[in-house]
Amino acid sequence: MQLTTTNDARQASEDNILVAARGGGIAFTGNLFVYLLRFAFGIVITRLLGAELFGYYSLGMVLADVAGTMALLGFGSGIARFIAIAITQKDNARIGGVIQIGLIIPGIAGLVLGAGTYLGADLIAYQIYNKPELAPILRLISIAIPLFALMVGLEAVTQGFKRMEYKVYSEDISLNVLKLILTVGLIGAGLGVRGAIGAYIIALAATVGMLFAFVNRLFPFRQLRLMAKRNVREMFHFTLPVYISQLVNEFSGSISTLILGFFGAVSGVGVFTAALRISAIGTLFHTSLMRIASPMIADLHNQGKIDQLHRVYQTMTRWGMTFNLPIFLTTVFFSQPLLSIFGDDFISGSSGLIVLAFAALFNASTGVCGTIVTMTGHSRVSLMNSLISLVTGIGLSLLTIPKWGLVGAAAASALGVILMNLLRLSEIYYFFRIWPYNIRFLKPITAALVAATAILLASPWLERLATLWQFLAGAALLWTIYIGTIVLLKFDPEDRLVLGRFWARFSPRANEHSR
Repeated sequence: MQLTTTNDARQASEDNILVAARGGGIAFTGNLFVYLLRFAFGIVITRLLGAELFGYYSLGMVLADVAGTMALLGFGSGIARFIAIAITQKDNARIGGVIQIGLIIPGIAGLVLGAGTYLGADLIAYQIYNKPELAPILRLISIAIPLFALMVGLEAVTQGFKRMEYKVYSEDISLNVLKLILTVGLIGAGLGVRGAIGAYIIALAATVGMLFAFVNRLFPFRQLRLMAKRNVREMFHFTLPVYISQLVNEFSGSISTLILGFFGAVSGVGVFTAALRISAIGTLFHTSLMRIASPMIADLHNQGKIDQLHRVYQTMTRWGMTFNLPIFLTTVFFSQPLLSIFGDDFISGSSGLIVLAFAALFNASTGVCGTIVTMTGHSRVSLMNSLISLVTGIGLSLLTIPKWGLVGAAAASALGVILMNLLRLSEIYYFFRIWPYNIRFLKPITAALVAATAILLASPWLERLATLWQFLAGAALLWTIYIGTIVLLKFDPEDRLVLGRFWARFSPRANEHSR
């Protein structure tokens, strides 16, 4: 009997690893595609607008993101969590109620905040930033706020159903393709920054329409009228602390950009935003894992399966570090060639880019710790963390940005990420006595050291090449050596499980047996 129970637990754990790999792989494919599109979008818009006008665009988008997060009221995480639990309990009435509450309330809040942004545009532009050119940008971007709230709410519904591909099709692909095409057309028509923001609004509206169709496929809207168990108090009990936490996190993540725009030239905001775009590649796989981890963690914790949660936590953390290490090394060795893609005005941000890349590496190397704190019901702790992050971020930004400008903004962001993740690691250990690290983490670290040594030895040869070829040849060498070293050190059991399942799906021999 004990052997059967052990085998069942092992099988369940392996199933969770495969779900994480499949969902994370789907989300990563979408994230990679959207990153490439956004990177191309960044090149196009910076080349067409220049550093200063791109700075105005970036400031407007950051302020809109903060307002959009305010409109969500924390329902994004709540929708994903309660739908996942309701599906486990096979309670369709509860699913319908969650969808109704999670879409209607943030939608109304989005309309209110959009109107407030429109009416307060002059106050923000003239009185706070002393930049009159910002006012018309804010009035236009206010249209996007309720659309953004609806988009995130609808995505949370698909996340609760563990259908990660719907977000890939809608936001990751459609939104960014439309935004890129429309931006080129509208800026080319002479509309400048307003054209770029108009392109975003049109693409956002199309994405919301697509997500409505996907959600209707998962849970037909006609059922919402027939069955709905609404528990507004339960939703708000969970989402209110999460809302404050997310709002504080959004503001904390944007505080460096906002303070840099207040103290420095708008062109500095443009350069800093370009550096953020490049460093964002380090968050791709980590973000993908967090999305599939959210409903999985809620489900495992609800069933009391802490051992399986521990294994998922360790595996996801190791995957995140393994993927991020070569990205970090590539950024360190080739920061200036990467920034030169946006234009010569952006090369000055190379030091800040390296600092931001390290922050992304540290974040990935601590795993889905923030997701675990939130999705295991510790929303008040998550709120406390966010408040600490906000206070720390403001203090660090005010301390570093006036003195060091762009590098100070990057340093403040990095230090905030490091301190917050160390706090979350300690909290998870206190609550569950689980730790994301084990001896297997030495493999990617060893591979990274070998690859870095090879690049240092090859640097005299690489420096003789032109800038573009220096980057292409160096990056190819670094990644080849890194992956080769990983293979020589042999894969871990979880890796072999995922690769074996992947190979079985595409192997001709396996397909013949399946027939």
